[in-house]
Amino acid sequence: MYFNVKVMVLITLFITSNSLAIAKEGELTIGTIDDIQKLHIRSIPLGEHARRICHQEQSRTFAICSLKYNPTSGEDSEMHFVRLLDDQTFEFISTYSLDTYEYGCFIISCSFSDDNNVYYCVGTAYVLPEENEPTKVS
Repeated sequence: MYFNVKVMVLITLFITSNSLAIAKEGELTIGTIDDIQKLHIRSIPLGEHARRICHQEQSRTFAICSLKYNPTSGEDSEMHFVRLLDDQTFEFISTYSLDTYEYGCFIISCSFSDDNNVYYCVGTAYVLPEENEPTKVS
């Protein structure tokens, strides 16, 4: 049923405690598992690769780090994004384009002790074609 799965995570949503997110090439699938262990899924066509996902219960959103391949004049290029989705409708709320060669490496939801707000924190690295390992992180 699910071949070529790149990432799979168990998440807790405010509507249910048994949810699952599966990232495949060009598609994000989010589902729930009911009491009799039946999987209910919904595929969200992204048209790009979801690399990281995080849920934020307080804002009722998902944030994803994704990449999109762009074949231009015979040369392949990649564009990397951080996208915010509504956790009920899965519609895109916001998109942030990362710099050239900047990859989203991790994403978390967090808050700070002196602040009642919640935030998404994204860790990125610049992966330059001439380098074996990233030397610049942000």
